[in-house]
Amino acid sequence: MRILTLLALLIAIAAVTFALQNSAPVAVQFLGWRSLDLSMGLILLITFSFGVLFGFVVSLFPAIKNMRKRSELMRKIEQQTYENEELNRQLTEATHQLQALQSVQPQHYLPEDASSNYPSDTSIH
Repeated sequence: MRILTLLALLIAIAAVTFALQNSAPVAVQFLGWRSLDLSMGLILLITFSFGVLFGFVVSLFPAIKNMRKRSELMRKIEQQTYENEELNRQLTEATHQLQALQSVQPQHYLPEDASSNYPSDTSIH
């Protein structure tokens, strides 16, 4: 941002220097309109100022569009973050309920060493 400010300051200094060095009176005609005799530098400064203003106005529309899009995306991120936190809360709650059910219900499986006491199906002749 400092570079842009410095660049704008340099352009302004160059424009003022140009205006001071080109002070010869000039009459401008545009679409039937004729100006008073003004210095060429002043006329160029006015033209430059209108160009800067026009460029600013033209660039405002895409900037506003981008700000709206950014705001919309931020709202969407906040909504998805809330949904993610809610789903994580539900998952944690379901995990706790599952652990509670597993601790209450008896286990219906054989211990690993007890299964070796029974003959396997492959040992039958």
